[in-house]
Amino acid sequence: MEKYTVKSLKERFSSFKEAKAELKTKARSWKALAEKLNAPTPEQEIAMLKEQVKRLEEEVERLREAGEAAFDEVGFWLRDRNFERAKFEDFGVRERATEMESEAKKIYKELSQRYHPDSGGSKEQMANVNKLKKQMLSVVKLNGGMGL
Repeated sequence: MEKYTVKSLKERFSSFKEAKAELKTKARSWKALAEKLNAPTPEQEIAMLKEQVKRLEEEVERLREAGEAAFDEVGFWLRDRNFERAKFEDFGVRERATEMESEAKKIYKELSQRYHPDSGGSKEQMANVNKLKKQMLSVVKLNGGMGL
């Protein structure tokens, strides 16, 4: 698949209008046109999703073979690819931790002790524990929570 750039499109076509007409693509700028042309086709997206499903199924199988005790759900949610999709409950965060600053800090301390790189966690997990703390404290502030 050809990789389109703004430069290559401008070299190939004398005007933006001509480029849109010939390529049969709607766009508002050269950059948007290049992005649309470089976007994966639905078939490519389906293939990528199937590959992702295959990798996840393999990961699930490895976890099953290792036994239920080997799966660390909180650690799973602290991975970058999962963190943005997680909810507070996925980290074991109690409702009080979004109402009181002291509770949020208590949860942070528990998680940081467990997932710090020196305690067997990873840098990625610790960075996400720190993000989680900021999010909890922001929610406490939004809720008008107590700073106890």
